[in-house]
Amino acid sequence: MRAAILLEPYNLRLMDIPKPKPHRDEVLLEVKACGICGSDVRYFMGENPWALHTIGINEPMPPNTVLGHEVCGTVVEGEESTYIHKGDYVGVIAFRSCGECEVCRKGLHNLCAEQLHIGHDGRWKDREYIPGGFADFMPVWRDKVRKLSNSISPPEATQLDGLAVAVYAVRRAHISQGDSVAIIGSSAIGLLLLQVAKAYGADFVFSSDILEKPLDVASSLGADMTINARRENLASVVERETGGRGVDVVFDTVGSRETFKTGLKILKRAGRMVLLAVTDTEVSINLRDLSGERIITSSANNLYPEYDIGIRLMATGKVRAKPFITHIFNLNDIVEAFDIALHKEDYGAIKVVITP
Repeated sequence: MRAAILLEPYNLRLMDIPKPKPHRDEVLLEVKACGICGSDVRYFMGENPWALHTIGINEPMPPNTVLGHEVCGTVVEGEESTYIHKGDYVGVIAFRSCGECEVCRKGLHNLCAEQLHIGHDGRWKDREYIPGGFADFMPVWRDKVRKLSNSISPPEATQLDGLAVAVYAVRRAHISQGDSVAIIGSSAIGLLLLQVAKAYGADFVFSSDILEKPLDVASSLGADMTINARRENLASVVERETGGRGVDVVFDTVGSRETFKTGLKILKRAGRMVLLAVTDTEVSINLRDLSGERIITSSANNLYPEYDIGIRLMATGKVRAKPFITHIFNLNDIVEAFDIALHKEDYGAIKVVITP
């Protein structure tokens, strides 16, 4: 079968590899679509954002990795269950925790250091190739697939993974009715955060970016104000519009020194700032900036229930993905697709999706 293998940083190659066989607790999917996540681009560049987020180190990627975890497909092999049958159209929870460590016993499956993750984890010991979604077929744990309705198209279904991340971040921020929110970075995850924040009761949402196209999409998806950070000072705009009070919640999806400082500057007393892009960037702060019980936290991936919440939000139309899926490529053109995902500004891209 065809599969996109990351041999080393910046060396992604479409190869012919053996079709995988599902293990006893797995099913085999015929892939219908897989999105190029921002983390896939970072893997491509030699980083490991999952390891940075979860265990605080930058692990090297194994050279037998099939990239891709924003995936949906059709069940074609494997043991059936009460809920899953051959022929079912399903989405995928892309990770599985060990279930035995301290954080797993606390229910924090997303922080398990021994979890297996589709498309980018070196802990797989019993596979010639690490399973990923940029392939014709992919094995996945039977208990981590979720049946989808045909009202969610395959390209849209690829965004359920990011939607689960957005739901988890919004829940970590404890957004409630009437809250004001600032989202720094309006890539796909920022646009999903916007919609989830609104669904959870946010009254006013600022969406910022340095590109006009994602800001236009943000406006169409319900942003109350968009700010081009290349043209306007985000902190000044928020301070002006809020009468100097700031916002209840800040989501930083960029992870730079500048966005961190800006986010903290516009956070009101008792506000919550959630970091979704943990990088190696060093920042310094004055502890006085945390006065007034301001809270800074990170958000790593999601727990299992958020995926199901995301399905309901998308199926009921409260979250839409189609407006920001700008490019769809055949798997044969995966290298070109990654080039566009790597240079989004040059191509006007927001989300790039791969189909068979």
